[in-house]
Amino acid sequence: MPAFEGVLTDKEIVAVLSFIKAQWPEQVRQRHDEMNRRFQQRQEAAE
Repeated sequence: MPAFEGVLTDKEIVAVLSFIKAQWPEQVRQRHDEMNRRFQQRQEAAE
């Protein structure tokens, strides 16, 4: 988001997103992690 450019460092952004994800129910976190694994596998297969 250009309006926020330079407000947070990449490290701070990761920390905020990690905190938000930690608030999700365990089942939602597991599903999200599985979606990320599948996406990564497709990306690697396409290379």
